Amino acid sequence: MPPRNKVYDLPPEIREALNERLVSTGFQGYEELAAWLEEQGHKISKSSVHRYGQDLREEFEEAMGDVRKTTELARAMAAQDDDESGHLIDATARMVQDQLLRITIAMRKAEEDPAKAAKQLGSVTRALAEIGRVSLGQKKWARELRVEVAREAAEAAEGAMANQGMSREAIDSIKRDILGIA
Repeated sequence: MPPRNKVYDLPPEIREALNERLVSTGFQGYEELAAWLEEQGHKISKSSVHRYGQDLREEFEEAMGDVRKTTELARAMAAQDDDESGHLIDATARMVQDQLLRITIAMRKAEEDPAKAAKQLGSVTRALAEIGRVSLGQKKWARELRVEVAREAAEAAEGAMANQGMSREAIDSIKRDILGIA
């Protein structure tokens, strides 16, 4: 296993500034970035900065691809009349869970301070729990909505069947079928 890249040992604010410079330059100019780091008091080779930049570029492109997919998914789902079954919330929750998992993995790679990593992991865990609550709430709402729609349909059918002269036994049987009652 190769040694850990020295860029990960930079103070967080310097590494964040480096990330911003890498993104803003289109992941180019590694000699200049290594010189800038040296001006900041951190001697890191151009090759180390390049390796780090390539890894960051892959993550960046993957994230941007995910954003494009998410945007297209949201557009497609919004184009549907209604999202009564909550597919959009479900899909969003899955995507956020995926991103939180990636963040957790990245934190484990980048963070050596156990207390700081534990605090960050706590934040991620709370976010995951909140997503779970939203998803469960949405599913409960969808289930209640289906029951209410079935109840309204059964009542409407009962009135129509009674007006047609159907027997009480036949009406009750059809109502049980509509409501899903055995």
